[in-house]
Amino acid sequence: MIIALGLEAAEPSLIKKYCAEGHLPTFKKLLEDGSFSEALSPSSISSGSTWASVNTGVNPAKHGIGFYHRQLKSGTYDIVKKYADDIKADPFWKGLVGKGKKMAILDAPEIYPIPDFDGIIIAGWGGEALNFKRSSWPPTLLDDVIQRFGDHPLTGWYQRVPNDVTSWKELLGKLETGMKQRIQMYSSLLMEQEWDLFYATVAETHWVGHFFWHWIEEKHPNHRAEMAKEFEDSILKIYQLSDDLLAKLMELRPDAEVIIFSNTGMGPNFSGRHLVPQILEQLGLSPKSNSGLFPQKKWGHHSVKKVEDLVGAKNIEFVKKIFPERLWDKWTRKFLTSGNNWKNSKVFEVPADYTSCLRINLIGREPEGKVNDGAEYDALCQLLTDTFLELINPETGEKAVTKVIKIRDLFKGNLVNDLPDLAIVWKGDSPINALFSDKIKKVAGDLGDKRSGAHLPYGFVAIANTELKPFPDREFIIEDIAPTIMNMLGELPHPNMDGKVIHREPLPVLIA
Repeated sequence: MIIALGLEAAEPSLIKKYCAEGHLPTFKKLLEDGSFSEALSPSSISSGSTWASVNTGVNPAKHGIGFYHRQLKSGTYDIVKKYADDIKADPFWKGLVGKGKKMAILDAPEIYPIPDFDGIIIAGWGGEALNFKRSSWPPTLLDDVIQRFGDHPLTGWYQRVPNDVTSWKELLGKLETGMKQRIQMYSSLLMEQEWDLFYATVAETHWVGHFFWHWIEEKHPNHRAEMAKEFEDSILKIYQLSDDLLAKLMELRPDAEVIIFSNTGMGPNFSGRHLVPQILEQLGLSPKSNSGLFPQKKWGHHSVKKVEDLVGAKNIEFVKKIFPERLWDKWTRKFLTSGNNWKNSKVFEVPADYTSCLRINLIGREPEGKVNDGAEYDALCQLLTDTFLELINPETGEKAVTKVIKIRDLFKGNLVNDLPDLAIVWKGDSPINALFSDKIKKVAGDLGDKRSGAHLPYGFVAIANTELKPFPDREFIIEDIAPTIMNMLGELPHPNMDGKVIHREPLPVLIA
């Protein structure tokens, strides 16, 4: 039996820190036996691409998912939401159907029920950001689970930021309650059948990282020393409950092989993406936006936040429940990006979460392309790379960007044009309120993101209760998780997978 436990956006450096302090005894054993390793994710495109890569074993240029919350629809200048059934590669468990494997796939992001699945699937009991309707296989299972264990306390939450001690305590309490419900649910389901694969994930590590990070990061502008003592252990508490969950599952099934992983990391949200439109304007690559009635034209990068401030997150949460989900998704995204001037730009910024993602207005790909593919495209990518690598954060006097990734060079696949062309990776050591260089006059502005934690490139992977040894001489990627699980189940990974098995049988002794 295989137990696969995914901790969403759990930061490996924090796990190591908390282990060293004696807070995570189960994880500490994994560190001590050498099975805990960092794993690179494609979060340079966005965190939205990561779970599709975990579940399919292929890179984003093959599954086509970037920032699925608000992704550019290829061949248009429209922003749409991508759903789990839009992923252009199958989850690895779909390839195991009909092979006699009894599987439980529980609450993993970016999944959907498969009819006649040999086992159970739950989509969206307690998801941080759903991209498929709450459902299950068998169809009655989700209702049964809610009846037995309760609904998740944050179901339907619009991610309203607390504004006082009481509301911060309330949010943390809901996360802790959700974790305790999850422990009960997973423990019970684990013992109800003899599973070949028990694949389950934890969303609370994701939520707590996004919203509580400023309590452990003194440089963050939202850090308040007088309140930090009250909440500086918030992330630790959720990680401890995750450690408890892992220990419980291993106790209930002591003979099971175990793989534990996170899809991406988490750190302080010190992005400079809010300043990118001003830089593109200075370069003459994007016309200056004029004020107007439409959100994108009036507020640009801040359109989502401004609408939330005007309408109120609580009111949006209420109204959202009234509308059919996909109708809401379609028209809110259309409204929030209305008034953009992308068709008249050579380069424009597309939505992302931490990195800044740029799209070249390419002739033959975009409806009103301005740039020829080939030499002109490459020269423009180089200009942008050089420009962003030269930027200085005046508050530190240091470079603000660590690297600029040309997506075509990093990922290969027939859906690469569904992705941005460039990803700007911010240094992330201090807030960015302004930028300048010899080429760029000073630009300034407020990030205005309600989330104080942002996704970092590296998640982790670890294996327990197995004699198989990790490869010591290569960097792991999160696409390795799917083929590794298949290998642990005695199945050959699909040849299209980009990931490789992360462990190997002990090498035989060769006699000369």
